[in-house]
Amino acid sequence: MLSDRDYMRPGGSRHMSDEGSILKPLLWLNVIVFVVCQFGDFGSRFQDLLVLHPWYIRHGEIWRLGSYMFAHGGLFHILFNMWGLYLFGQLVERALGPRRFLNLYLCSGLLGGLAWMAANWSGEFYAKCLLNNGYITRMLGPVTANELGALLREADLTVYSVTGGVVGASGAVFGVMVAAAMTFPNVQMALLFPPVVMKLRTMVICYAVIEVWQSFDQSSSVAHLAHLGGALGGFLYIRRLSQGGSRGLWTSLTAWWESSRRRWRARGFKVIPGGASGVSDSSVPYSAAAVDRVLEKLSREGYGALDDEEREILRAASEQLKNRRSR
Repeated sequence: MLSDRDYMRPGGSRHMSDEGSILKPLLWLNVIVFVVCQFGDFGSRFQDLLVLHPWYIRHGEIWRLGSYMFAHGGLFHILFNMWGLYLFGQLVERALGPRRFLNLYLCSGLLGGLAWMAANWSGEFYAKCLLNNGYITRMLGPVTANELGALLREADLTVYSVTGGVVGASGAVFGVMVAAAMTFPNVQMALLFPPVVMKLRTMVICYAVIEVWQSFDQSSSVAHLAHLGGALGGFLYIRRLSQGGSRGLWTSLTAWWESSRRRWRARGFKVIPGGASGVSDSSVPYSAAAVDRVLEKLSREGYGALDDEEREILRAASEQLKNRRSR
């Protein structure tokens, strides 16, 4: 189980003494970037280089998928995010160690940005443009990316900046929150509003439900999908650790895809009479080959490496074997 692993024990970890802490540098980096972005025109231009927006990604500025999570839109924005990162990050970093915690933070922020991008790839936005033959600026919008491309070619314009992008560490912080809830689900949390005490797992589930509900509000200026994408990133990363791995988001996503694909294919399995495993009852919807595959993986990698569908195959085969012995 996840709580049985040495890096998940809350009573301190050798990772902290060996590698130091990454939480405080993350907090300081966010604060420093926010302060720099307040220096007048220079700060505005610097923040424009960090904002995540489909227009920029379409034009190859891929770094924004990572840079956006270190910029913030206002004082309260960064205060709430940094407070959440500090509050939940202490728990998670103590359990995972600095390297895994940094991977979790970045993976959650990346997936949060991708989720927001997927929903806003073809949406309308405003663009500030420069006339190529002078210094006159012109604000265009709302336009789609395709419409803007046609206007630029027709009117000899160059995009100066676009509005409607996303900034903030909220997606990464939501991933850390989910990781904390999965690691220490029964820790008691006291909320300021409403003033109640509840388990950490319950609190995070409530926040997730609220985010799902608010994501349908088209008038909201909050990137709720980035929050949900970050939460999914945290869930996938911790789920991957619980299965014996410690690699990043790509591995977690591919593992989830393979598990889903095998589960879908398993629905079409037909029972093969006989076989090495002796599973032949019609109540078990898995072939002998499927059971053999799971047993082989079990002996090679251990029970923790099995996904939900493989564990169900093993459970069904074990139950069938017990029934045969009791006859």
